[in-house]
Amino acid sequence: MELLKAIANSNAEQKISLLPQALEYGESGIDFLIECLGDRQLEVRAKAYELLQGIESEKVRQAISPGFLLNPGDKIYSVYQARIWFTDEEYCLFNGVDYLKDLVIQIYGDGIYNDEDLMFRSERIFFYINRDRAEHIAEVVHRDFIQQIDIDISSFKWQKENQNFDLKQWCLENNLISEQEWNELSIHQRDWRVEQLIRKSGDRILQEKYSKSKYIYKPEYIDTWCKDNQIEYDCNLDNWDNYRNLLDYLRLPENIELLSKFWKDCVGHFAFVKEEFICRTIHIRINEKLKNKTLEKYTSTKLIAKPRNYDKLAIEFLLKIIECDITKTKYKLKARRLLQNIDSDYIPF
Repeated sequence: MELLKAIANSNAEQKISLLPQALEYGESGIDFLIECLGDRQLEVRAKAYELLQGIESEKVRQAISPGFLLNPGDKIYSVYQARIWFTDEEYCLFNGVDYLKDLVIQIYGDGIYNDEDLMFRSERIFFYINRDRAEHIAEVVHRDFIQQIDIDISSFKWQKENQNFDLKQWCLENNLISEQEWNELSIHQRDWRVEQLIRKSGDRILQEKYSKSKYIYKPEYIDTWCKDNQIEYDCNLDNWDNYRNLLDYLRLPENIELLSKFWKDCVGHFAFVKEEFICRTIHIRINEKLKNKTLEKYTSTKLIAKPRNYDKLAIEFLLKIIECDITKTKYKLKARRLLQNIDSDYIPF
């Protein structure tokens, strides 16, 4: 019994390491673990829940039947499956999370979302309290997907943009557009306008120069990726033939590391991890430690977990609605009421 008292009075890290020893005290130890299911520390609750799952007794079944307790402020790491969109002409990867969906529905109603909107929303498929574990599972999900995918090179975008590419400077150096013309274009017009000018020029050398400046990797010069990754490239073959040979090589079981890198370098990660904080008290039924095969049934109407900067995102969104001249008054009033419920230093009034 002295050990149970010592465990109860220890800090979270010590308590987690000592909890398995509570099982040596029979019913008293089990009662102690049941008490730990409501501990202030998430990691302690998790360890107690894990230990109790291996005990066959009616008392334990009743204790864990509501599920694992999550409290407001608990930090979790959610693994999301990226949304993937295929058409005859392009391939896209969407790895954003719609944290503001609940606010949008409260202002505009359920009808604001349609099937096409949902297609672009990434899906939470697992959550963990350990970041390393979450990152590992995200990589497993990514690798499972890439081993199944089979897309024709001509029908999707395999490319990596050069983050240091300065479009304005490139245009000025190549006499494509003057500084005055550049300043007259909006941010949204610039990329489209420049690419239109390059196509109209019919100058293939200029087109290739632009492509190689803007992108680090593209199918048209797959040799760059091959050289960077010490993979043989046959200069006597057409690039497309080399691409097909490369894929055949990467799909060999022993090359899974390279295959994973190939997709992440030029398309992205098919699964990703988000650090989130629980918004409200909830019990989650978990069958395998802290893995929960989709939280979506618990979050279909109310946000249960949010990122650290959620308040700032929400305030910026609500302010845009209030300040927009063409927004209907009823929506502005709803946005203002929601804004008043947020306690944050970001609010300007």
